[in-house]
Amino acid sequence: MRRLIGITLPEYDNAAAERLRITSLIESGKIEYFHIRKPNFDLETMCRYLGGFSRTIRERLCLNDCCELAEEFSIGGVHLNSRNNYSAPEGFCGRISCSCHSIAEVQKYKSLCDYVFLSPVFDSISKQGYKAALNQEELKKAANEGIIDENVFALSGVEPSKFGKLKEMGFCSAAMTGCLWGESKEQYYK
Repeated sequence: MRRLIGITLPEYDNAAAERLRITSLIESGKIEYFHIRKPNFDLETMCRYLGGFSRTIRERLCLNDCCELAEEFSIGGVHLNSRNNYSAPEGFCGRISCSCHSIAEVQKYKSLCDYVFLSPVFDSISKQGYKAALNQEELKKAANEGIIDENVFALSGVEPSKFGKLKEMGFCSAAMTGCLWGESKEQYYK
């Protein structure tokens, strides 16, 4: 894969360990950006969490929640979703992304964002019961037409063993959650 993005799990047991893993993956060059997806965090909790990262790493983070903290913490990106009313903080000049669940949504939002996620490509590792719902032939066609390019990230069930299959479908970029945090995470660190 040409470009890889990591995404946190919504919950965590150890903030320090999670920040260390995120920092390690970014500094190693394996992950380009890391999305902080913490829908249950209030502003105070998010401030404490973000304060544990260096400024250099914060520039490579993207907030899916508490986006109003992006400027204060020098966060590099925000991810638009229903929790932030699909709008970036006023005056925000960093990266903007959003999630899409169809080729039509990619066509609609790709020009408004720096990059988009397209899911579910495979059955999810981290979300029980979240099944693949995109037609592989339609994905190949969209890639041939230039709709899927390096700024469209495959999401859901993505792990290194599936990179070849993603390339066959026309993806050169992917986002990962479950394989970075689950039992299979060790294979990715090697």
